[in-house]
Amino acid sequence: MDNRKQSGRGRINAIKPAGFTLVKALHGFREKNRKASDDKSRYLLGAREMMVLGRLINSWKDVVGLQLAHKTCPTRLIRGCLYLNVSDSQWMQTLLFLKGTIIEKLNQLFPDMKIHEIIGRPGEISAAVEEMLADADWPDWHQEKAQSFPTDDAEMAGLLERCQRKLDARLRGLRQRGFELCRSCEATVTDSPDGVCAVCVFAAREKNRAEVRALVKEMPWLMLDEVQEFDEQLSSIEFSALKLGLLEDALAFVRELATELAGEFSEAIDHQMRKEMVRAVMLYTGCMPDEVDLDHLHPEQIPDPEWPVYLNLKDLATGEQPC
Repeated sequence: MDNRKQSGRGRINAIKPAGFTLVKALHGFREKNRKASDDKSRYLLGAREMMVLGRLINSWKDVVGLQLAHKTCPTRLIRGCLYLNVSDSQWMQTLLFLKGTIIEKLNQLFPDMKIHEIIGRPGEISAAVEEMLADADWPDWHQEKAQSFPTDDAEMAGLLERCQRKLDARLRGLRQRGFELCRSCEATVTDSPDGVCAVCVFAAREKNRAEVRALVKEMPWLMLDEVQEFDEQLSSIEFSALKLGLLEDALAFVRELATELAGEFSEAIDHQMRKEMVRAVMLYTGCMPDEVDLDHLHPEQIPDPEWPVYLNLKDLATGEQPC
C-alpha cells in the first residue's frame, strides 16, 4: 500500500493500493481509444493489449530515463510497432536519435514483444503517468556523500555506508516533497507546520494527561477552569472522563479495603478506607473537603449503596451498636 498526497502541502488523502496510478493511466488510454472509435460500445484495447501496455508504461522510465519518460509515453503496440505520445517536436528529435538504443533495451526486457519499430506522435502525457513518474523520481543514493564508520570489519563498513547513503537519499527526496524529520524524536518524518510528528504529539498529550490525572487525584475538588491553567487543551468531556475514571478507581479501592476489614479489622486500613471515601465523594459531587462528613452523608453524596455497611465495620468489630 502507498499513500497519495492530496496537494503540494502534503495533506494525506485516502490510502490507495500500490500501482493505483498505473491502473488509472491504463483506464485513461482505454477510454481515449473508445471515444476515438466509431463504435462507442467497444474498446479498441483488449485485455491482452492492456496488459502489454501496462508492462511497457511501468518500465518506461527504466528504459529511457526519467527525463525522457516525462516527455514520452507508450500508447499502443501493434505487430511489433510501438506507438508513443511525445509532448513536443524537440523531444521527437531526441526520440529519433535514441530509437535504436531504446528498441534494444525493450527487447532485452520484453523479448516476447519482438519490438522492431518506434513511432512517435504529438500528444499529451496523462496526469496519471506524471503521477507515477513523480512517485519514482527519487534522488540516486549512489550520488550521496559517503561517510566513514569506526569499524575494522570492511564488509560491515561497506554495508553501513550503503545504508547511510540510501537513508540520506530518501531523506533528501522526502524534503523535496515537503517532509522533514520530526524535530522532537528525529525518528520519523512529518509535514506538519510545527515540525512535530503525530507520535510525539500523542506522547506529549498523554504525558500532560497523566500529570493532570495525578493533580486531580490529589486535589479532587478542582474545577475545569482551574485544571485548564495546567493544560489549556483539556476539554470538558475529557475532564469528566478523567474524573469518572478516578472515581471508579477510588470505589474499587474502597471495596478492596472493606473486604480486608471484614476479614480482620485494622485501624490503619479503616483510616485509609475513609480517606479514599472522602476522595470519592469529592469526585462524585464536586464538593470541597470541609463539606464531606462521612458520619452524616446525604444520600445524594453516596456513590456506592454498600458504603453504610462499610462505615459500620468498625462498630461491628468492637461490638458497639451501629448508629
